[in-house]
Amino acid sequence: MLRDLRVKIRNRHSRISSCTHDEFLPLTRQFFAFLAASPILSAVIRELLARNPKSVEEANTTDLSVMVYGETAEEAATVAYTKWKRFSDSNDAHEYYQHVYRARGFEEGLEKYREWYLEPLFEYLDEILEDSNIILATLTRYKHKVEWYRRIELQELFSANESTGENTLAKHMYEYLFDQGIPFVVEPRTASGRPDVLSLEDSNHPFIGDVKIFDASGRGTTYIKKGLYQVYQYCLDCNEAVGYLIVFNVSNKQLRFEIPSTENTPRFEYNHKTIFVTIVDIHDHQSTASKRGLPETATITAEEMIQEMNDQEKSKISQEV
Repeated sequence: MLRDLRVKIRNRHSRISSCTHDEFLPLTRQFFAFLAASPILSAVIRELLARNPKSVEEANTTDLSVMVYGETAEEAATVAYTKWKRFSDSNDAHEYYQHVYRARGFEEGLEKYREWYLEPLFEYLDEILEDSNIILATLTRYKHKVEWYRRIELQELFSANESTGENTLAKHMYEYLFDQGIPFVVEPRTASGRPDVLSLEDSNHPFIGDVKIFDASGRGTTYIKKGLYQVYQYCLDCNEAVGYLIVFNVSNKQLRFEIPSTENTPRFEYNHKTIFVTIVDIHDHQSTASKRGLPETATITAEEMIQEMNDQEKSKISQEV
């Protein structure tokens, strides 16, 4: 699947690299529609932007005619996506010309623009797919596999011993990550405790993940908010911008994160750290969704999460004093 995706990206790269300035905007829009339609690529882009917020800001605020490089290949790809995405939303087919310096005509300007803001993104996407370093997309695939094909199996695993069910389900997820080629260390120790998963081998960005159970009672929304704070602390310990919370919902309630976002995967941002939340519903519903009606919902708002973070930080400071 990843190989086929790389072929599709390269085909689009070839076409955009050789198009005329009149064809550039429509082909650009086609490419961004392709990115948005691919769960893997859209997840890769979300992670890229979350890890490099300063590059996003720089790309959006720097004077148009000043080239923004980025100090690393990842930062360059972030700048490239941000600049190029803004052009794709424009109604001016020659708006790209404002982003290049001393170009003689639209064609030369387009060549410079492609070199500055297309090549770094295409190179990044190709390399990230080659390395199979697609954490968020892999977790989303795991969620779908479990909910569509393994729901009863995981429900039975959890019910066999609910006191250790969280660890049992976490191990099931570990096996899937391992099968997908993601190297990780299980439960390493950090200054703030032990995240369930921390990938270190051959990775510029450790995969920091924690698994929690949501049962709508003893392990309800308060428990999940504390889990979010734990992942945030692990990110601080490892100096990493992105973390992942995987929640297995074993209750008949729907767990909902009320966060302003158009994305399918909830993400929470706090103090320059981003936490993606993957909710895996393994409850054994006795009827189909169309017959159950509106489910009871347990909601966690962005304001509640910020309050939890603030309260935990205050408690931490008072304990240190």
